[in-house]
Amino acid sequence: MGATLDSFDSNWENAQELLHGALCQNFQVDELCWEALLLAQGKGRVSPEDLETVPTAELITELRRRHDLLNRKPANVAVLGPPCAGKDTQADALRRAFGLCRISGKDLLGDSGASSDEQAVSKLAELLERPQCRRGFVLDGFPRTVAQAARLEEELSKRKKGLDTAIFLDAPKDILLERCQGRLLHEASGRLYHDSHRTPLEKGVDDFTGDPLIRPSFQESKLKEDLERHQKDSTLLRQFFSKKGCYVGEVDATKRAEEVGSACIESVRARAHTAE
Repeated sequence: MGATLDSFDSNWENAQELLHGALCQNFQVDELCWEALLLAQGKGRVSPEDLETVPTAELITELRRRHDLLNRKPANVAVLGPPCAGKDTQADALRRAFGLCRISGKDLLGDSGASSDEQAVSKLAELLERPQCRRGFVLDGFPRTVAQAARLEEELSKRKKGLDTAIFLDAPKDILLERCQGRLLHEASGRLYHDSHRTPLEKGVDDFTGDPLIRPSFQESKLKEDLERHQKDSTLLRQFFSKKGCYVGEVDATKRAEEVGSACIESVRARAHTAE
């Protein structure tokens, strides 16, 4: 690998061709692919000079990560759980681990969750047409009900696909309450931080833009209502997915984010092994 990288030091045009072909034309994974295209063309935020400041170990690690994704089977996954269980964090971890596109419940149902099931599935069908969804997708917080799960199955069957794995995150009420109360949000990007578990580098501002963070509105009484509804719906969803042959993974969300992420990744791998 080192010799290959060294050979491109004096010929950036060859490096452009390598990155363009390997990372973009044949490996359309996520938004990072388009960033790689800009890099390969010497445009955008990254230039050859900028790359010189990045440690070689980090470059090789990222190249290896993307190469490893080629050896992993495509997957269609849903990450479900009560409010503040960590669905956002774990869906993003699965996106990177398997090269999936990520689609959140808010993308489909809106911030208020008031969109109809038909509107949500129609929006999903539109988002699945994106190039970065070719290797599969991870749904974050959708479906929430059996009715939505049934419509999801109908839409996927049209595409000769199906949901492979449904991962249920679980944590007791007191932990969920503490997580909800400590949340911080970068509104423009949706990046989440926490007073204790994921603190920003500089207090009160986003790590990447320097924009001020806001604290999402929160009512303990509403959390209680949401938890009761989730408990009822998730029981029915587990039964629905099991009957349809979808692998159901149960993950303890009280542990550190890295441990929870490893358990989620193992659930997806377990499904792949079962399918074999």
